[in-house]
Amino acid sequence: MSGQWQSIIFDDPTSRHPMLSRVVQVMQCIYYAVDPAHPPPPTVMKWWHSQSLSYQVGESGYEPSIVILNLREGRQDSTMKTHFTINLNTMTVIDKFQNRRFPAPKAIRSVLGDLEEHARRTVREKKEAEVEEARRLEEEREERRNRVQAFHRCLIDQGLVDEDRSLSSDSPYCPICLAQQTSCCKCRIISCSNSDCAASSAIPISRCFFHPSTQFCTSCLEPPPGSLPELGKCPICLRLFCSAELSWCLGRPIANSGTVGTGPSSNIDVSGITQVHPVRPLSCRSIPCMSNVQGSRRGGRQCSNASSCWSVRSSNTKVCPECITEDTFSCPCGQYWTCGSCESQSSSARRLPTCPRCDNYYCSLCSYIKSCGVCRRAGLCNDCMEEEESVGVDHTPGENLLLKCWNCKDYLCKTCADGGGEPCKSCGQDLCKLCEDEEVRNCCGVTVCTECRASDEQCNDCSRFHGRYDYDFGFFEFGSNGGMTYHNF
Repeated sequence: MSGQWQSIIFDDPTSRHPMLSRVVQVMQCIYYAVDPAHPPPPTVMKWWHSQSLSYQVGESGYEPSIVILNLREGRQDSTMKTHFTINLNTMTVIDKFQNRRFPAPKAIRSVLGDLEEHARRTVREKKEAEVEEARRLEEEREERRNRVQAFHRCLIDQGLVDEDRSLSSDSPYCPICLAQQTSCCKCRIISCSNSDCAASSAIPISRCFFHPSTQFCTSCLEPPPGSLPELGKCPICLRLFCSAELSWCLGRPIANSGTVGTGPSSNIDVSGITQVHPVRPLSCRSIPCMSNVQGSRRGGRQCSNASSCWSVRSSNTKVCPECITEDTFSCPCGQYWTCGSCESQSSSARRLPTCPRCDNYYCSLCSYIKSCGVCRRAGLCNDCMEEEESVGVDHTPGENLLLKCWNCKDYLCKTCADGGGEPCKSCGQDLCKLCEDEEVRNCCGVTVCTECRASDEQCNDCSRFHGRYDYDFGFFEFGSNGGMTYHNF
């Protein structure tokens, strides 16, 4: 506001203000010019040297009428006294303690000019921001007036309000029942917030049961092809919810020739592809509704083929019973299932572990079957292992049985287990290739098993070395063969 003084305070030496270094330069120059025998203050300080760049805004609001730099000093009573004032308009310094005036030193006049320009730029930018904000608010008011007028025109056209009635476009109330107006979150069309009012029937707006402020008109509820609508009605409790509060089925895509579409959900709206049914909600997240659909199997299932299934759009999209085909795949562990319309059982077999005896398929994380940790070859499943009467046997020579490493507890087939890795240098027991890949080493880089490494904090070589050289001031180095060489100063 014009006529009022405003200030920029410089009292923090760690501040990153772009003018801080210039204020310190001016302060040191003035103090040195007045008293060369005493060193000037090193920088600004909150209690002893707090400086301020003050300016008074002119009538136009775009320029300061006067800019003053105040050099202040702290007192014992915690007050701050102004020692020097520098008028940046006239480049004049006033020593308020000595009651004298003198022109600003030439060495700092360019710096004072930078401070004055900074004050002018601050005033100008602040005024421009105020003008821009006022323009934006006026545009919002004008845009709302237009929407209110369209609301009134709709009520007049439907005979709900007399055309001769004087209606204010600035009023926030319904002209029929005087309830608060409300609007669609997307297109901003206005209607009445009172559901019993005739205006709300003329321009219907639907609201989320959990989030009443999330509301959309009828036209905005229609989703683009392949997308979820903004709101949906739970088929169990018949309430409207936001899209994220519902589980959905996108509708299995079918080519016009009758073949099943297998593309991801982002492609279900391409030309030549139709769907078993439109996008539809399955259930809301309330416990009664979820229990209802789970008991009747109407809640759908989540396909585990997240990379390419048409049904996977988000965590709340599933495959309803109508879209499930006969060629589904379900792992015995119950944690993996594919709908069959995106990936058949035969295609799953090409990439999932398969028992070589019973030909049953299992998911990659299933505990019913083990695979070789080196070549990923699948061994016998648990059921076939029981038939072989090999439960609990770690080392069995059968071709399809896996060997369990006593050290890392991983499994290897007989081919990958032959040859093994290096033996433990401490206890001498054999280690597998996986142990070698994991670099089971002790403090000297020697291969040892997990138990030996846990039981010995340091190997024998290191123990002998520390016992001999702990009080020396030398250093040691490791050779390529694992040996240590000590260098004494």
